[in-house]
Formats: sequence, C-alpha cells, structure tokens
Amino acid sequence: MSEILSEKAYPSSQLAEKERELFEQIHQTIVEQQLFLDPGFSRTKFIKIGLVNKNKVARMLQQYAGTNLNGYINGMRLEYAARLLHEHPADPIKAIAANSGFNSVRTFYRLFSEKYGMSPVEYKEKL
Repeated sequence: MSEILSEKAYPSSQLAEKERELFEQIHQTIVEQQLFLDPGFSRTKFIKIGLVNKNKVARMLQQYAGTNLNGYINGMRLEYAARLLHEHPADPIKAIAANSGFNSVRTFYRLFSEKYGMSPVEYKEKL
C-alpha cells in the first residue's frame, strides 16, 4: 500500500489528486484520534498512519499543510490549547500546555505568542 502513490501507476495529475486525498485521510485520522496530543508524535508515526515512505512525508506536509511536521503538529496543539483556555479558564497554563501535547511550557508560551500575538495568560485574560 505504501506504493499507492507510485508515479508509474498514475499520470502526474492523478498522482497529485491521490496524494492530496491521502494527506486528507492522514490529517483526518490525526485529528479524530487526537494523535497530535502525543508529545512523542514523530515522522515515523505519521508514516505508519499514511503508509507512505519517509521521503514523501516532508513533501506532502509542505505542499498540503504549508509547513514541516513540527509546525503541522504544533499548529493543531495550539488550536487545541486555545479551545482548552476557553473551556477551562480556571486551569493553570502549565496544565493547558501539558494537556495540549507540549513537553515544555516555555516552548508553549513562545509558539502560542507567535501564533496569537499574545501570551496564553493575556489570551486567557481577554476571555
């Protein structure tokens, strides 16, 4: 099945469509099963979900998500964290970060501030 995207099997337009569909299926699996919350989510896990080879992962992510694996996963984690801040405003930021899949509160603060233009604390205060 990992050869589903073989260039020999499909002309380039069909290959691109199959690859896009595959990426959407992988994305849906990651979101539905909340795999992005696993702090150890890796390229290997992405490959196992999509049954693609390691050389295609970076290209697929860049083409369909516009970023690398870390950016892709962290983007989902940050959206989840923002939702947690809305739903559980009394929870400490450290708990929000951990529950969103971040190992480091410092990294969480930095990435959150970059994405939302304010710290998680400031975001929480504006709710």
